[in-house]
Amino acid sequence: MKPKTLIPLVVGLGVGFFAIKMGIDMVKKAKGSQEETFKVVVSAKSIEAAQRITEVMLTTRESSKSLMPRDGFMDVSSLVGRVTKMPVAPGVPITKAMLAPPGSEPGLAATIPAGYRAASVKVTEESAVAGFIMPSSRVDVYSAERDQDGKCRLILSDVEVGAVGQSMSQMGPDGKTAKVSKSVTLFLLPEQVQTLNAAMAQSRGNIRLAMRGHEDDPGESKLAGLFKKLMSAPTVSDEPTPAPTVAPVQVARAAPKQTYHVVDVRRGDEHQKLVFEENGTVRTFDGDKPLPPQFGGPAWTPTQGGPEPTVNEPELELPEE
Repeated sequence: MKPKTLIPLVVGLGVGFFAIKMGIDMVKKAKGSQEETFKVVVSAKSIEAAQRITEVMLTTRESSKSLMPRDGFMDVSSLVGRVTKMPVAPGVPITKAMLAPPGSEPGLAATIPAGYRAASVKVTEESAVAGFIMPSSRVDVYSAERDQDGKCRLILSDVEVGAVGQSMSQMGPDGKTAKVSKSVTLFLLPEQVQTLNAAMAQSRGNIRLAMRGHEDDPGESKLAGLFKKLMSAPTVSDEPTPAPTVAPVQVARAAPKQTYHVVDVRRGDEHQKLVFEENGTVRTFDGDKPLPPQFGGPAWTPTQGGPEPTVNEPELELPEE
């Protein structure tokens, strides 16, 4: 075999063995990463909202690092005694978002979102959608008192239900039965609480709830608020509004400005000023005194002295040759 043919063959075999070795190393590394697992704490059974967690409610499960929740827990003892903020289904990894702040006690206070308040309204089976309103439902609140147009007034839109009666569970013991209660607790902002209390006082507690579906547009409440503002705006009458009467104001019109030329004439000790106006009039004034204001002189009043307001108009006498 010629040397020129042997050298490329050797180089090609070396590159091929190097590529095979890199591929084997990558496969081994991938297998090692897949086998690396961690323990994550999950719920062993269903846990209700605002309930204190016990050890029997939790268990651990092997999970790969990529599937572990970022704010999950790896130690069961770190969760014992904490209070849930929402219902937890069986087999779900426990995260910080599901828990109330450390030190919270079981009860409704543990489920109230930050910045919100819990306010209860009295309801009946009819006003509470036959008892199908449950915790975490979204409702609109109406005042049953009719306005001047005979319509019920919308008080609050798209608010969350925190509890029904004294229960924070979403379903009955069988998981299907709706709960009929005498009160519903809502999670409201402080200003919404004031609006609700004022409406309840005006309507004597006659409040009705309308349940919202899961497919409602998130921006619907904003559009409803805008529509409400537009509907409550005063209507514009078709009749023309009479214009307000304004007393006429007399405006002084400035006199048209005339074009003139001033010529100084001196004859020995005699000094005169001749004013040639555009209309052909020639006026003669004492040259040692200022001209009237209409011919560029200073403003004049009788108490200030100055030239006479009326000036004689003698004929222009040309000097003899």
